[in-house]
Amino acid sequence: MDRLLDTPIELLDHHLKANCLAPLVLTKALLPQMIERGGGAIVNITSASGYADPTKAAGDGGWGMGYGISKGAFHRVAGFLAAEHGEDGINAFNVQPGYISTERIAQDMAQFGFEDTGQPADVIGAVVAWLATNPEAREMNGANVEAQFFCHERGLLDGWGGPVPNTAALRYDLSGAILAEKEAQLLAQSSRE
Repeated sequence: MDRLLDTPIELLDHHLKANCLAPLVLTKALLPQMIERGGGAIVNITSASGYADPTKAAGDGGWGMGYGISKGAFHRVAGFLAAEHGEDGINAFNVQPGYISTERIAQDMAQFGFEDTGQPADVIGAVVAWLATNPEAREMNGANVEAQFFCHERGLLDGWGGPVPNTAALRYDLSGAILAEKEAQLLAQSSRE
């Protein structure tokens, strides 16, 4: 795991290339054909690590900076694609899976303090399938979808009991929400004057 002072800049660069730039390269290659065919769905798998602070340092149960900053950068992509190509029939979504039980968690992440207590991967599959095929998804173009809650609220996965409470004391970046609240207050104040 990468703590800043122990991490070569090259490793941070690698994370950015793998988690942000590589998906953009693929999107750029496929987007013209999608537009030519009248549209389609682009689903980006993001992570809460892109908008939450780790509760512990990397290696002690928290995620590394490289992963977090790369997912933070990638988190912006769906909104840009919706703004640039929504009129071309392109729907773009960020899907934040939450903690999912994967082979990688089971095999090699325990050494970094991660326990394999996640939800089934089928949760993500059900959400992605819905976003790619349901006409109602168009109304969510550019949005971040919290997959576990979305799946449970819509009953997309039979027999799954839903998300479990996150007991980690995550601190989410609410800067956008705070700014939206401040702007709404300012707008309300200026309309009264």
